[in-house]
Amino acid sequence: IFKSISLKMGAETKYAQSQKDVSKTMSARQKLETQLTENNIVKEELDMMGSTNTVYKLIGPVLVKQELDEAKATVSTFFRWRTMASDLEVLILIPAASHSAANRPSARWRS
Repeated sequence: IFKSISLKMGAETKYAQSQKDVSKTMSARQKLETQLTENNIVKEELDMMGSTNTVYKLIGPVLVKQELDEAKATVSTFFRWRTMASDLEVLILIPAASHSAANRPSARWRS
């Protein structure tokens, strides 16, 4: 009886830890999705700007002048990074047995 109770408590502890892990993962994903939305807005704004416009980047409490090309490169880097993260999520979520060529993420982020 004690062994059965001990096994059940161990399983409940593992389940509780799994719930915490899922919660942390979902929070991190939500944060990334928010960043992606913000970066989409920034990209749209940067795409509308001409070379005569001035771009400023907020660093702490200070606005710092930034070159338009540099700002576009920063946003582009974020999109490449986010694409890699999405591809990794697919690899993690798809069981290893089903990794056929059709199910693999694209190689769009590889150099």
